[in-house]
Amino acid sequence: SAIITTVGLSDSPHYVPIVLLIVAGAATKSAQFPFHFWLPNAMAAPTPASAYLHSSTMVKAGIYLLARLSPALGDTELWYWLLVGLGTATMLVGGWLATQQTELKPMLAYSTVCALGTLVLCLGLGTPLAIKAFKVFLFVHAFYKAALFMVAGTVIHTLHETHVERLRGLARALPFTAV
Repeated sequence: SAIITTVGLSDSPHYVPIVLLIVAGAATKSAQFPFHFWLPNAMAAPTPASAYLHSSTMVKAGIYLLARLSPALGDTELWYWLLVGLGTATMLVGGWLATQQTELKPMLAYSTVCALGTLVLCLGLGTPLAIKAFKVFLFVHAFYKAALFMVAGTVIHTLHETHVERLRGLARALPFTAV
């Protein structure tokens, strides 16, 4: 039959390699640990490109793939532990690296890595509450991160400064942006 069924897919001898390859592909696309290094390095892009890259479509494509395949591939120990482990490691590493940054855009980029890890963790947990949290966070992250990158770009362009410790008195220098 040409119709593919997912019933009993986890019993297939191909289930483990399928899950490993899909998760590896999604992890590299969505900057999951240990593939998180490419995302902050993409900061050479102009601010509108950074806002697009870090807030919505580009980095969330792998997470979207995991979400779409969760009903078919999820509900197994392998899926649970892979996604929970990957998401937790990415969330913690991204959060820690964000606190270590002194430049504005890399700080935002590592906080994106942390957010992406949180999304994968929620998918891995798979409980109704975790899935609701996933949906809400996926949506709001696109809005607040895009706005943060645009504000960062405005600050950098206007003040020609990227070091956060030298960015003081921004409300006086950029009152419209501060509002």
